[in-house]
Amino acid sequence: MSDPIIRMEAVNKWYGEFQVLTGIDLSVRQGERIVICGPSGSGKSTLIRCINRLETVQKGRIVVDGIDLTAGGKNVDAVRAEVGMVFQQFNLFPHLTILENCTLAPMRSRGMTKAQAEEVAMKYLKRVRIPEQANKYPASSRAASSSAWRSRGRCAWRPRSCCSTSPPPRWTPRWSRKCSTP
Repeated sequence: MSDPIIRMEAVNKWYGEFQVLTGIDLSVRQGERIVICGPSGSGKSTLIRCINRLETVQKGRIVVDGIDLTAGGKNVDAVRAEVGMVFQQFNLFPHLTILENCTLAPMRSRGMTKAQAEEVAMKYLKRVRIPEQANKYPASSRAASSSAWRSRGRCAWRPRSCCSTSPPPRWTPRWSRKCSTP
């Protein structure tokens, strides 16, 4: 069995006096999918944000793909380049089309050419059944509110792991069984 791609050991996080994460131990292997359930305000999004070091922890250890995020912050950019994040409130660049929003990360993070990134993005837009939205701007598109396209579009750049604060679409069972690149 392979080493975990994400490992959290005794992780604790406070906001002032409020402790939002208490002694979290978690191991996730590549391709494994887990569900973190809880009421609003229980720390689910904070936990995911800690994996990408968008939030720092006060106590404990987080290791992502062999990189210790709690050891002084070195190599954080390397982890961020490999961890896709999909949030419930996902803001698109309003001056870019849906296709341009989908191709930005693959071109910048992966060095893909525009043609390569567009090919991958269109594959995912077709998979979520909205290829006709590709050249529309977010304000004029139903795609802008679709969690399905956000999940696919964000992970179109092929991160080694992908964390989401909302469930994947029900009609994508292959995706829901694999957290890494579909």
